[in-house]
Amino acid sequence: MQESRTTDRWLGAVCYLSIFVLVPVLFRKEKSDYLARHCRQGFALLIVEIAALILIYVIENTLGRIPVLGLLLVIILELAASLCFLAVSLIGFLRALAGDEWRIPGVDDLAERIPIN
Repeated sequence: MQESRTTDRWLGAVCYLSIFVLVPVLFRKEKSDYLARHCRQGFALLIVEIAALILIYVIENTLGRIPVLGLLLVIILELAASLCFLAVSLIGFLRALAGDEWRIPGVDDLAERIPIN
């Protein structure tokens, strides 16, 4: 039981490493409620990251064409998004390793709709 719990903690932590959320989702047949919860949150976080990247790409190709102001805007947006997602991923990684059930504010509603069992 302890070995299974430790494995679930590590796999739960891997869920917060962007595309690596697919490792426990696809290769782990039997998921505990704890692991399924972290898989849903990690997958929801990945969806939000992809949506943010698409939004920044659109802004870069529209407002980013303004000579100085557009460049500064895009750099600030990319830096803010990168730091935000890095911080949330790090907190989720550490909380999963600690065995905590943590809910990402704002992303949790999306995570509840993802059918991972």
